Amino acid sequence: MPKATKKKKEKQADFRKAKLKLGKGKKQASNATDTSFKARSIALPGQQSISRAILNADGLGPTEPTTANGLTLDDLFIRFRHPNAGVRKESIGGVKDILSIDAGRDVGKVLRALGSLVSDDDAAVRKALLGLLAWYLPQMPVASLAPHLPLLVLQTSSSLSHIFPEIRLDACKLVHLLLNHVPSHVVGNWPRESSNILEGLRLAVGLGGEKGVNSQIGRLTGGAKLVTLKAMMEFVKRGLNLRTGENDQAWSDGWIEKKVKGKGVEKVVKAEPTYEDLAENGWLIGSSFDLREDIGNAWEVGRLGGQGKEDEDGIGSVLSQLYISLHPLLLSTFLENAPTAFSPSSTSSGSAEDIPLALCTTTASLTELLARAVLTRSTQSSSEIKEVRSCISDFLKRMAAWFPFSSTRLNVVTPSGLTAGFELSLVYSNLAVLLAPRPVELIWPKDLRKEPGWRERIKAVEAAWSQMRARQNVKGKGKAKEKGADNWAMEEVASWVIEVLGPKKDILSPSLTPAAYSAILPIIFSLIVQPPSLSDEEEDIPSSVGEAFLSHLLSTSSTSSSRSTGDMFMISLIEIHEQRFPVYPFFIPTSSSVIRTKTQQWFESIPKVIWELGNRDQESTRVLLDFLLHLGLKGKTAVDETYSILKGDSFSSVSSKLSPFFHLQHPSKGSLPGSWTRLSDDRVKRLALNVASVWSEWDDGQLKESATLAVRGSSLEAYWNR
Repeated sequence: MPKATKKKKEKQADFRKAKLKLGKGKKQASNATDTSFKARSIALPGQQSISRAILNADGLGPTEPTTANGLTLDDLFIRFRHPNAGVRKESIGGVKDILSIDAGRDVGKVLRALGSLVSDDDAAVRKALLGLLAWYLPQMPVASLAPHLPLLVLQTSSSLSHIFPEIRLDACKLVHLLLNHVPSHVVGNWPRESSNILEGLRLAVGLGGEKGVNSQIGRLTGGAKLVTLKAMMEFVKRGLNLRTGENDQAWSDGWIEKKVKGKGVEKVVKAEPTYEDLAENGWLIGSSFDLREDIGNAWEVGRLGGQGKEDEDGIGSVLSQLYISLHPLLLSTFLENAPTAFSPSSTSSGSAEDIPLALCTTTASLTELLARAVLTRSTQSSSEIKEVRSCISDFLKRMAAWFPFSSTRLNVVTPSGLTAGFELSLVYSNLAVLLAPRPVELIWPKDLRKEPGWRERIKAVEAAWSQMRARQNVKGKGKAKEKGADNWAMEEVASWVIEVLGPKKDILSPSLTPAAYSAILPIIFSLIVQPPSLSDEEEDIPSSVGEAFLSHLLSTSSTSSSRSTGDMFMISLIEIHEQRFPVYPFFIPTSSSVIRTKTQQWFESIPKVIWELGNRDQESTRVLLDFLLHLGLKGKTAVDETYSILKGDSFSSVSSKLSPFFHLQHPSKGSLPGSWTRLSDDRVKRLALNVASVWSEWDDGQLKESATLAVRGSSLEAYWNR
């Protein structure tokens, strides 16, 4: 046989079919498996559950809760490892069915099993898991969940750095969910200690290093960016102990103190007489009067241009580094979405699905949140603080092109009760205020042996104002100036506040809501306490804003909730202004005659407001009566005609106007009871009688007579006659 033919046959040997010979079987393959075995029974995985379901249908099943198919929790947990995603998803629904019967059953097992699905590779399974946890966590007390949460948090942290972006995105949703229900277990001791969750969120938003933006974030969709940034903002909020829509301290914190520190001297200021002391000394009627809470501490609207907090354990440095690393991402995201979000030609309704608008709001809010946390904690200027201020100024300049945010697209109301445009305008205003010079503590002479008079107080205030002006380094106007580059922002904010508080030119334009009014008050306070202008050519921001605020307050109805909020704000301003030892500079110059005149009008309108309020809002009535009692106990001599914003001559006018509140003589109807008789709270009634007793000193006797007629035949007659 030729050599070529032989090789060809050898190559085809594997594919040639062997011919079977008669009487001989087929030759067995060398790799064949021997199947000649027998089994008594075949075990099916669902056999026990089927039997259990049949028994349950007959009422003979076990006491342990099961699903309709007879599966227990342990059976469902085993199915979580099933290779079929549909089985895993169905098992999650079965777990919810059992927990609906007994939510507190096997909490540890439930959380361990559910945690194993956080990084599941099927999107439907992860979605079902988030739905189950959103239902399950509110059902259980935190004390029952606490021992088992560390493992779930660890599994969530691991998923934040998963190789697949979809899993990282769902992990961010889970972080947001956990922050709403068990925030302390997610945040831990951050910012005093590092947090794995925060590092995972940094990776999820595309920050792989200390600075800069990773290209990975650019591949995320707008919705994915929004989810990650919202989770980051919620984490920072919870870490700084801030609740949604609330601020961590009262806006007047630090403006009223019991001690005044000078250069190496600490002088204890004599406290004002309390109601308890006066009651013991027989100054008040009776001794069962409830002491009031301090108005300044009860007013929580946020502290915006005030003093800094103590930077404990380097918290300011941690927050500064976080903000510096996030700034490029926040700025680029805002600039990418702003043209679409604020386009006047857009037909979008600004609903919750408006991703560009939501991204702009979230990035601006996160910037303002971190900027406030950093700048209010900084006690000394450092390279990090300078870089943070530079980043904030850069972000502020980018936002300025669309300020104020007032297009029709932004009129959608958010959960906070404000429109999206108003929220963005508030963020812009807050950033401008944070960059303004911080109030400087007043310094008193070491040889001051008595309480300072109006000359010493004005001198100390002007010295502090000079330091604040020096920090501004104003050498020109405009956004392109390197020095004083942020002063233009304060002027824009002041103009916006005046426009918001002013009368509406368009009758159909929406009025200022109580929620918006409360939110803008911290901005007003920060503008009023700024140093006044030294030149007539420049606009005096404190005077113009103060005049607009008082004009709006005087034109507001007495029964409006905005009027009550404004009255409380005004009372706090007067308390700060009239301190014998002021802490920070706040003074209404005598040249600002308009503000002093309108303040006097507000003071003399208090009896009318109390009379019109009646029993509609007894808490507001109590606050105003409390203020009158506190002022009346100090006496007319406590009002310094040169320094004080109130005038002693108005005491007699206020006293005479209080008479109709108790009893009045109508020209045609004769003797009529006043609003005092309609009050249902006896504490407020007693407070009003205390006011009548104190303020009758500056009246011709009519106030005392009206109070006597009002209490005649009532249960408080004996209280008044004491």
